[in-house]
Amino acid sequence: MRASFLIIVLVVAALCWNACGEKEAVNLRLTPMERNRIDTLYTVRLDSLRPIWDSLCEVNHSLVVAAAVDSIVQQRLEEEARLRSRFTEE
Repeated sequence: MRASFLIIVLVVAALCWNACGEKEAVNLRLTPMERNRIDTLYTVRLDSLRPIWDSLCEVNHSLVVAAAVDSIVQQRLEEEARLRSRFTEE
């Protein structure tokens, strides 16, 4: 487990280091065993985070829907005002 964590840290460090300097292509080749290990770690972490994400979605659902509806209504009101101004100009 510690070796896989070290591999992930090294991969992230290599990507971040490259991002700080000149933009060059990163030729990072992982072995199939390393890919499998990273995939397994990702799946385990994802399964542990999914209940947290679901609870956050339940808590914030009404707020997000309200904000989306307000945004849509605002866009339609602006569109209506623009269309009315074109009609009065003619």
